[in-house]
Amino acid sequence: MLLFNQKVIKFSVIIIAFALFAGCAFIQDPLGQKEMAQLRLNAESIFRRQNIASSQVMILTMDEEDGVLSDAELTMQEACAALNAYVIRAISSDDFLMLDFLAQQQVIDSLDGCDAATKKLEALLPSSFSVDD
Repeated sequence: MLLFNQKVIKFSVIIIAFALFAGCAFIQDPLGQKEMAQLRLNAESIFRRQNIASSQVMILTMDEEDGVLSDAELTMQEACAALNAYVIRAISSDDFLMLDFLAQQQVIDSLDGCDAATKKLEALLPSSFSVDD
């Protein structure tokens, strides 16, 4: 019986020590909540900027076709397709939080290209139409 009690005591000591060490270890933002919040803010900013830039291109090209602006806008629309599709699905979805992980990952992967294409188009717009973050 003594042998059983020694095993129980040793096992209990190990469990208690593990619990104490685990309790002392402080992990900041283990699920990446801050990073995801920042990604959402960046995506929202890029989405707004690219929509403003598209509106400005439509205003500037109402009377005549500007090939450079149109090409830059088309490039931006292609680069931002995943973001735009995700936003449309989010708006029309009953449960925004349940949108699939694959679509979210595609948006995250496309944000840099979308931002670069948006900046390129913004640089082509006249200074009276420039948009600052």
